[in-house]
Amino acid sequence: QREPKTEWFKITGSISQQYFNEFASKKSKVSDTGIEYTLRKEQEEAVDITAAYYKHGGDEFLWNCKPRFGKTLSAYDLVRTMKFQRVLVVTNRPSIANSWADDFQTFIGWRQPRMLFVSDSDALKGKDGVFTRDQYIDYCLKNGSKDIPYIGFESLQNLKGSIFFGGKIDKLEWIVKTHFDLLIVDESQEGVDTKKTERAFKEIQRDHTLYLSGTPFKQLAEGRFSSSQIYNWTYADEQQAKTTWHSDTINPYERLPKLSMFTYQISPMLTGQLKQGIDFSEDEHRDYAFDLNEFFSTKEYGKFVHEEEIKKFLHALSTQEKYPFSTPELRKQLAHTMWYMNRVSSAKALANMLKDDPVFCEYKVVIAAGNVKQNNEISETENQKQTNAYNLVKETIENCDKTITITVGQLTVGVTIPKWSGVLMLCNLKSPSAYMQAAFRAQNPCTFTDADGKRYMKETAYVFDFDPARTLVIYDQFANDLMQDTTNDSGTTEDRKKNIKRLLNFFPVLGEDDQGAMIELDAAKVLSI
Repeated sequence: QREPKTEWFKITGSISQQYFNEFASKKSKVSDTGIEYTLRKEQEEAVDITAAYYKHGGDEFLWNCKPRFGKTLSAYDLVRTMKFQRVLVVTNRPSIANSWADDFQTFIGWRQPRMLFVSDSDALKGKDGVFTRDQYIDYCLKNGSKDIPYIGFESLQNLKGSIFFGGKIDKLEWIVKTHFDLLIVDESQEGVDTKKTERAFKEIQRDHTLYLSGTPFKQLAEGRFSSSQIYNWTYADEQQAKTTWHSDTINPYERLPKLSMFTYQISPMLTGQLKQGIDFSEDEHRDYAFDLNEFFSTKEYGKFVHEEEIKKFLHALSTQEKYPFSTPELRKQLAHTMWYMNRVSSAKALANMLKDDPVFCEYKVVIAAGNVKQNNEISETENQKQTNAYNLVKETIENCDKTITITVGQLTVGVTIPKWSGVLMLCNLKSPSAYMQAAFRAQNPCTFTDADGKRYMKETAYVFDFDPARTLVIYDQFANDLMQDTTNDSGTTEDRKKNIKRLLNFFPVLGEDDQGAMIELDAAKVLSI
């Protein structure tokens, strides 16, 4: 209630707090007029540089921008800046369809001149504000317009299944008959370097192509893009911008958590002493033969081969001081985590074991398990499974104070689960792209409310690994292979060391020394190991 002709309103403290909490947790409804947005400086730069490149006749451009950069919103802003009328988004991960549709409805769809979001993807079937192709045609006829501007969204798998793009099913003829202003290839590090994909893309008529990726290791190594065709924004760039912000205005990077990596050796967790592995206190190289996939292998009837050792592993995680779940404070900080494994059978066996563990029995366990092929292509059935898993995880986190999501490849790319604050690497994942995509699932900004009603911001996100040699090989690749000067083993040792040193400033790595104490590693140690 407002006092007439004043700026004073009558409201109680409790109601005011309630309204604030609803707004801060994004439970309040978006108004019909949508939400205005302001791009960060680097997002503006990406749009401006790309737009200038296209206006001067350029065709292909790559955004090599860290996961959580905001590529979806920035791409929409590019569409608005260039006044594109017909845009097609294609991705190998249709589970991210909701992100594209939600951002469109929130920031773009309500604006004038009107654009529509058009998709026949199963992941978006029945979603408010999403038009099928037939519904789009009907809408145009009813509004007396032949061609209302639109964003089209399709999965790479659906596209390649069409007879018009090399498949066997009579569908998506409208795409092959349309000349697009822009083709956007999201998560372009996946599934786009096969002959089938190349053939499909050749059939898409377009003026420009924009590739989006947070981890384009292969594309940079192949030298497909020149420096004038790439916009780079790394995790180190982001965190440096966060720490050097000096303006009086709100720091737009403040909400973006810092990453920390802890890498452990399984052997001392099980025996209490070092028996094998890498000694971080010496430069001497030692063989490291521990195999995480073997450690979590299962028998034919679903039980772990090394069941007693895994029980000891879980006990160490929740009781020994340096491990992630050893105190109530740490468990509070890691209330929602993702655990990455390599087999569905291992995921199920671990879920069963967690139920019987005296500490982890308090966590609701969700299994997000699917089979991803060698070339990272995902079947249509897996697409639906990933969408179902995403919805299940979000719903479980909303209703449970503590959760563990065990994944076998699902929900590790392009999805946003804000309350995840840690990722445990429990498999022999060797791909730097897949590893870092999974790691960054924990870096989403998030504000929590505890049982006492106290609110706090996620300041640090964690990666826990149990294969020290693999950890550091991938760390070196992440620091150097996304930089044009040092990718594909180019550049001097000093150049690589400099890049690692810069990354360590914002993404520290802690490993065990010969006494079992956790020490922070420097650039020389990372390189030598």
